[in-house]
Amino acid sequence: MKIAFTVDFEDWYQGIDLPVSNWIKLEKRLHIGHYKLLELFQKANVKATYFLLAKTIEDHPLMIREIIAEGHEIGCHTYSHPFIYKLTPDQFREEIQKSKQLIQPFGVSYTGFRAPYFSIDARSLWALDILKEEGFQYDSSIFPGDAKRTGIPGFNPAIQHLNNGLLEFPVSTLKVMNFDFGVGGGYFRLLPYSFFKEKMTSMLKERHCIFYLHPWELDINQPKVPGINRRIRFTHYVNLYSAEKKTRQLLSDFECTTVSNILNNHT
Repeated sequence: MKIAFTVDFEDWYQGIDLPVSNWIKLEKRLHIGHYKLLELFQKANVKATYFLLAKTIEDHPLMIREIIAEGHEIGCHTYSHPFIYKLTPDQFREEIQKSKQLIQPFGVSYTGFRAPYFSIDARSLWALDILKEEGFQYDSSIFPGDAKRTGIPGFNPAIQHLNNGLLEFPVSTLKVMNFDFGVGGGYFRLLPYSFFKEKMTSMLKERHCIFYLHPWELDINQPKVPGINRRIRFTHYVNLYSAEKKTRQLLSDFECTTVSNILNNHT
């Protein structure tokens, strides 16, 4: 069993629920984590799946070309990083179609999708049918547990075909003191690596897993935003200093690949 290493490709301010109108005022620092990640992947000889926030395609076309040139898989992460359950179906389709238009000049197309904040849950399952209609082959948006803002407790954590034919590769989760922890992001930074490694080793005996990371997690000097929700502030900034070292160790300890590579072999 392998780990699908995924990158939610967005800048430090794009994932903390700030108004899109504020983004232009904030310092762009995506290049810092981007080049660290590319180097880590090169040294480990790993290809990953990048779920691109389409706004980064507009802002950083050179980085997108570099990701593609390195042979990494490209997936869609919407255009403006909304909570899907706060959108209407028409608004969601607009996000998807704009993202598809922006990637087209790069000579690649999307087969996979990940919702911001893993926000396809019981309130937004309609989005899965839109993804199928828009030509996507797989989704990796469902958090099979309680993530407080989202999640579907009791959802089957294994790779599966949905009723509409779309493949679902749910976010991998760990139970920690009766809490559902996602395999990646702030959860990864919070947990001791030895504990994480033990849990992942056990999980991989049963099924393939998904790991996720953001480039900004390798940027320890990113600005602090005042006034944001205390829980969001904690999960965004906790243990940033540990992310690069832990990621390097993960790439050394486990066999990592793209989502599509696992799905193609699975099916």
